[in-house]
Amino acid sequence: MRIVQFVHGYPPEFVAGTERYTQGLSRMLVAHGHACLVIAGSERTASQPSMAVEWDGGVQIVRLIGCAGPDDRRPSVHNPPAEELIRWLLDLWRPEVAHVQHWMRLTNTVVGVCREFNLPTVVTLHDQWVACTRVHRFQPGEQLCSDLEAPCLSCVERDPWQRDWEIGERLSLRQRILERELRLAHRLLVPSAAQQDFLRQIVPAIPDRLEVVPLALPVRRRDRIDLPEKGYSNGPFRIGHWGYLAPGKGVHLLLEAAQLLPPDQRIEWHLYGLSSGPPYEERLERLAAGRSVFFHGRYTFEDVQSAGLDLAVFPSLCYETYSFVLDEAFSLGLPVVASNKGAFPERIGEAGLVFQQGDPGDLAKTIAWLLKNPAELARLKRAVSTGKVVPMEEHVTRLEKIYGEVVESREPERDADLAEREFLLHLHRVVEDRDREIQRLRGHVAEQERAVKEQERAVKEQERAIRNLEERLRQTEQTVLDREAALQQTRQALEMLQSDHANLRAHLLHLKQTPLFQLHELLKKLLKRP
Repeated sequence: MRIVQFVHGYPPEFVAGTERYTQGLSRMLVAHGHACLVIAGSERTASQPSMAVEWDGGVQIVRLIGCAGPDDRRPSVHNPPAEELIRWLLDLWRPEVAHVQHWMRLTNTVVGVCREFNLPTVVTLHDQWVACTRVHRFQPGEQLCSDLEAPCLSCVERDPWQRDWEIGERLSLRQRILERELRLAHRLLVPSAAQQDFLRQIVPAIPDRLEVVPLALPVRRRDRIDLPEKGYSNGPFRIGHWGYLAPGKGVHLLLEAAQLLPPDQRIEWHLYGLSSGPPYEERLERLAAGRSVFFHGRYTFEDVQSAGLDLAVFPSLCYETYSFVLDEAFSLGLPVVASNKGAFPERIGEAGLVFQQGDPGDLAKTIAWLLKNPAELARLKRAVSTGKVVPMEEHVTRLEKIYGEVVESREPERDADLAEREFLLHLHRVVEDRDREIQRLRGHVAEQERAVKEQERAVKEQERAIRNLEERLRQTEQTVLDREAALQQTRQALEMLQSDHANLRAHLLHLKQTPLFQLHELLKKLLKRP
């Protein structure tokens, strides 16, 4: 069978859960003798939309380059450049069935394009993107959006000139297009009953055809080991968390809970994965102060496997729809403590405990209870069954059956709303023209700003020169004043000398008139005679 997979990213450019799942699924399909093409989104840029062709073993990968929008959180409607590339690929490759894992970084009309080729399509809804441009209904303020009809206007990204009415219309049009995509799909799959129920609540118009098909992660299982009756070894109690260290995953809650536990507890906290950025990383480091917290950074599954962990904790603030890290924890024989929302309670069952989402105090109490009751920890470990992890081969076998059914029961092409697509193309051209004009104006403004900055720089230089001249003038004026003062002092001294000289002359004249001086002069004359 010739199968095309659509996904928003593919390793190694993107290595999150859905991307790695798609990679494992595609590899296994090839191993089962199928031909598999993956059309993947990319954040690589180019002057013109283009394609990058790669091979991952026997899987052919085509990344759409220069097609992704500037921000996936904007209420995008559809992507004509990506559509055209997808049409060209489908016409060239002629698949028998399509499986849409995600629309993001591609176009919101993937299923509609497939139906133009009368191509039966299966869709897996991995998250809440069909109802939320932020993907996980996780608001900027680290709060899960609990409203069934969420006020999206305050949440979506926008340009400064966009008004509420425009964003509202784009959101409405986006929703209509995605609901049409779901109607056009032959089969709609979800990874858990929790996701099935949640989507039915937040997307009222969603078709009542959601099938629960648990996912699979291609990880190497560890042989089960004999667990000590007390629940953990004589060494420190090792708690592990792995994946993406981001606010939505609630990693800070884990460290806040660590601070609430007595500092003398023999607990080690092992965090595997890269952080979402320096601010959050610094926040985690501050919360780790005074506790035995180890940041391991980039990791492989084998790193977690060899860590000797006793417990896995996943305090996610998002509404998790499946959670591949649960599969990894179960494959290691680890019990789990996780948030009580989303698929966690459904999937954990008797193999772990749940706590109130977002409450570090409740998380700390749960961990403390396990420490005080090692027999309960041992019971949880015994409840971890390898049956909780679906092998990829078993998962592919189930999908092969679904693929075969949609190919055999291929329905006539439904109305694909071609008029609406033409209208959307018109809107896209209008928006592109406006964007070009905005970019031109932005360039003009940037040039003006650069000119103003140059003028400001020149004015500052002139002001600096004027200040220097003023300082030199002030110094010169002070020098003149100092010299005038010195000259005045010299004049006064000269006048005093002249006065003294006149006094001396008057005194001398007075002396010459005295009898004594005259006698002195007479004696001088007598002495000069022979």
